[in-house]
Amino acid sequence: MSEPLAPPQGAQPHLRYSAVAVGLHWVIAATIAIQIGIGWYMGDMEARSPAKREMEAIHISLGLTIPLLTVMRIIWRLIHRPPPVALPQASWERRLSLAVHALFYVLLLALPLTGWIMESVGPRPIPFWGVVWPHFPGLGAMLQGRDGGAFKEALEGLHSSPLVWSMIALVALHVVGALKHQFDGSPVLWRMIPLLKRPS
Repeated sequence: MSEPLAPPQGAQPHLRYSAVAVGLHWVIAATIAIQIGIGWYMGDMEARSPAKREMEAIHISLGLTIPLLTVMRIIWRLIHRPPPVALPQASWERRLSLAVHALFYVLLLALPLTGWIMESVGPRPIPFWGVVWPHFPGLGAMLQGRDGGAFKEALEGLHSSPLVWSMIALVALHVVGALKHQFDGSPVLWRMIPLLKRPS
């Protein structure tokens, strides 16, 4: 059994994340939750109905917004060092936490990317908050002479099942981890939740 890690020497463990980091975190989290809800809701809507078309346009616009926000978050993290981790973690907990965060970034880019490629199959314009988003570069040439419908169907299966369920599993794991620390004597939620006071 691995020994808990001691807090790093000289660290300042009681710093909150910056307002920008907190804002991006919760906006992305809310957008992901809305996207999953819309995706499930569209599954019960009448195919090709005007209402479903409108819902699809919102789903696509939100989906294309996510990688933009994710890139902003990555840039912010690179130029603004996050507050130090000073929790009594075992080595396996630390590795798991790093893996979960890395996979979050992978999925935050992979889900919108597969959706963008899907919507780029065929000539239909891709809606993005009232303007047209460009089709995925080079996809038309890559699919020339191939069955675009079968390719889109396979990509849709990947997008709507393994990737979405992986995101749900990661969110659940992230929440469980945060709650574990919150109630095992090492509260952390105040660092990321606005207006939540640091425990005395």
